[in-house]
Amino acid sequence: MTYDLLIKGGHVLDPGQGLDGIRDIAIADGKITKIAAGIPPEDAHRVVEIHGAGRHVVPGLIDLHTHVAAGAITEGVGMGMCDPDDIGVRSGVTTVVDCGSVGVANLGVFPAHILPRARTRVAVMVNAGSHAHTMPGPADVRSLDDISRDVLQRAAAHNPGLIAGVKLRIVGPVFQTAGEEIITTAKAAATDLGVPLMVHIGDSTARDEASAARRAELTRFLLRSFEPGDILTHLCTPNSGRVLDPAGNPYPEVAEARANGVVLDSALGRGNFGIEVARRQADLGLYPDTISSDLTAGGQTFHSLLECMAKFMSIGYSLADVVKAATGSAAAALGRQDELGAIAVGRDADLSVIDVVEGDFSFTDTIGQAFRGGYGLVPVRTLKAGEEFSPGWGTHPWGWLPASAGDGDGDGDGDGDKA
Repeated sequence: MTYDLLIKGGHVLDPGQGLDGIRDIAIADGKITKIAAGIPPEDAHRVVEIHGAGRHVVPGLIDLHTHVAAGAITEGVGMGMCDPDDIGVRSGVTTVVDCGSVGVANLGVFPAHILPRARTRVAVMVNAGSHAHTMPGPADVRSLDDISRDVLQRAAAHNPGLIAGVKLRIVGPVFQTAGEEIITTAKAAATDLGVPLMVHIGDSTARDEASAARRAELTRFLLRSFEPGDILTHLCTPNSGRVLDPAGNPYPEVAEARANGVVLDSALGRGNFGIEVARRQADLGLYPDTISSDLTAGGQTFHSLLECMAKFMSIGYSLADVVKAATGSAAAALGRQDELGAIAVGRDADLSVIDVVEGDFSFTDTIGQAFRGGYGLVPVRTLKAGEEFSPGWGTHPWGWLPASAGDGDGDGDGDGDKA
């Protein structure tokens, strides 16, 4: 057999498939047709040699929490959105999930404008709030009436197969009085559609003691309300409503929900990752099932999915751990583990070639606390169904790597000039 493309000599790492070593990957018609050592180069029309210390071939990365409704929101009025390909195939990521960037009123922007242009695979979760992000402000739901099960069903009927989940954010004053009712209604709406409910915990607006205690109550209620496949997002948030009690121990509902098949997603973002929270959780063995970025336009110059993975490596997670969390585990969270997130014969040739760079790097969490890590991750090449893409310039003004500790600009020359 003659292959279209041969990825040769790379260190293939797919924890879900038990792959960890030098392998060649043969591709024909956009599918993986053979995985083996020593496939003859003359058997392929084109050969890509993978060289370099630290260079790995992993399953196409999946970012389970992003915001890619670019063009759906008026710039400067609503939440800034990313172009799906900027944070997707040009960032080493083959699949992104938009998590509630739009509500029912403008859900149609995805099939009409965004999906036809995207080279990255995009899955869409609709916001539970009917007026989500149409106005400035942090809250998507301002009253119980904002969630209409009937309207959500009509939106799904007009967009068959589009809605992969319902997204709710426990943010805003209405949750102080009507939180349980809102959660229950959003859960019922997701059940109506036969899709998971993803819920954002961590309310930075709930700063006083009573509001913080109330958000903790709602997180516990939420965990009890979840069913298998539902997703808690922002596991490591330092904000009110986090999964750790004031003494730093997980609420009992966390273990119960996980045992019941609930997905715990990290979704770092600019506002919901506390390094001390993540370290405490790691010490307790409370690991996120999935690592995602929660990227918005503002976060695009702050981090990437690969940098989120490197942040977890800074607290002791292995490369295999973070790759699994952004591939096989993310595919399972989407209910698409039979088609995505693995390097396997017969699957779409979704591959991410990344460099694992050792160094002394500086990161920053949500509250501005700096911390150091020993690894940076850099995209080298992306294949989505066999189509090749080169990376863009990078997350930071100087490229992909985080700043070198003591340098300040990541270029390694110590001058801090971001050149």
